[in-house]
Amino acid sequence: MDAIDQALSSARVSQVKGNHAANKDKQKLKEACQGFEAIFLSSMLKSMRETLPGDTLFGEGQGLDIYKSMYDQHLADKLAASGRGVGIADFFYKELEDSGE
Repeated sequence: MDAIDQALSSARVSQVKGNHAANKDKQKLKEACQGFEAIFLSSMLKSMRETLPGDTLFGEGQGLDIYKSMYDQHLADKLAASGRGVGIADFFYKELEDSGE
């Protein structure tokens, strides 16, 4: 019985390790999909911001442009991570998870 118990224990350990590795892969895939959505949202926000008129009260400057760009990137990252973006991350995750890639 000890050999059978050891074999079962070994099989369980292997199964748990396999599940853990699969969960890590799924987490990495989810993060990659969210990263792609963040890039997409950042590009979209940048394009939308370019349609706005300039700030005539304080003037435009390189510092303000950098700040706006950083804010847009932060906003895009938060939207993608929260699941309240445009749904691209969820779509890609489901498609890639189902395909086994």
